[in-house]
Amino acid sequence: MYPRPKLVFLMVLAVLFASFGAGPAAAQSDAVLTVTPQGAVPNETVVLRGAGFTPASTSGGAQESGAHQITGAGTSVITVGGTQLTSPNVTYPINFDATGGWATYITIPVTDRVIAGGVVLISAVDDQGLSVTTQITIRTPNITLDPKEGVRGSSFSLTGDGFPASNQAVATTVRVAITYGDVKVGEVTPDTRGQISTTLKVPNSAGIPSENKVRATVVGFDQFGIYTHAVPGALVTLSPMEGLPGSVVTVTGERFPAYTDVSSLRAGNTTVSGSSEPATDGNGRFQSFFAVPVFAPGIHTVSATVGKVTAVRSFTVLEGPVVQQPLPTPQPAVGASLDLIDLVQNDNLVRVWAYDNDTQNWNFFDPRPAFASINTVKSMVPGNIYWLLVDRPQSALLNGRLVPLSGGWNLVTW
Repeated sequence: MYPRPKLVFLMVLAVLFASFGAGPAAAQSDAVLTVTPQGAVPNETVVLRGAGFTPASTSGGAQESGAHQITGAGTSVITVGGTQLTSPNVTYPINFDATGGWATYITIPVTDRVIAGGVVLISAVDDQGLSVTTQITIRTPNITLDPKEGVRGSSFSLTGDGFPASNQAVATTVRVAITYGDVKVGEVTPDTRGQISTTLKVPNSAGIPSENKVRATVVGFDQFGIYTHAVPGALVTLSPMEGLPGSVVTVTGERFPAYTDVSSLRAGNTTVSGSSEPATDGNGRFQSFFAVPVFAPGIHTVSATVGKVTAVRSFTVLEGPVVQQPLPTPQPAVGASLDLIDLVQNDNLVRVWAYDNDTQNWNFFDPRPAFASINTVKSMVPGNIYWLLVDRPQSALLNGRLVPLSGGWNLVTW
């Protein structure tokens, strides 16, 4: 007898269900993939977990127990942002337990898609073709500056995060180039969390006044953090702002290039001789004094030039007799000069420089009276290293011992 048509139809459905409907992907449609942490940066190592993948009860598992794997061969791989992971970003095979659960470390690759940031897809395919996808949020670079404004030559700190991390588990070395306007001012390596921190100087080419874009760019990629830094205009104030010819005026300059000599101090078109040869401190400030020239009564200009920066202020010359006022006596250099008395007394010391490892800043001492209030080396510390610039060779008594010095720069341990 031949089977009835209805029975034949049911038998065909059973075969089709066995062939297609009961396959691994359909049976394991509740499989999930999770990543920890959910927010990361390129080159960071994260934990990837799978649950509900093909169980050992399904034949074909490569492990002795019959459990399955992500093999790393063919299509059985992990991809991040469309890029197939290979060693050292992942270690294959990834073994499952009997229920199809597993966990592994993966390192987020440094690719154009990942560097771009935002939501990035991660997929895992097991040895039976079961594919599951999840997503991770990739942070993008961000920087801040402190202070937000400063004169040319002054220092500012830059901190940032969201950069590709340094990771000893992979061979990828990431560098971040820092530019101030069009000038490259530094290059750093992010830490293991993708953070950067450095101290930089405002380049002497920065406009005054101006606002400048500071960029920290991942080398080799079009991804960067950006922040605006302002260079304020130079300012000169006079005290008093009016007086008779011969009277003494105090000139205070601000926002000039740091650690730079005042190249010109003029009243009208006349160069006025001050009480000293002033220079700016680390904040671009200086102070000097001059006697008002014998000018006709009325408004005249006083200008100060530091480097290539000039600031101008008006001064009123009063009508009346010429007075005779003495200029203030410059304060003698103090502090480190007492430690370097041999060199100072011989008028041989030009400059001392010292590097502070804690602040990562250079400090200096200059024996000229104009620098007495702005010297940053206050005393010589035993065990520290100093650069001494002298005019000519001399054997000097330094910290209780006679030290031979040559003309020029000398590296000395105090």
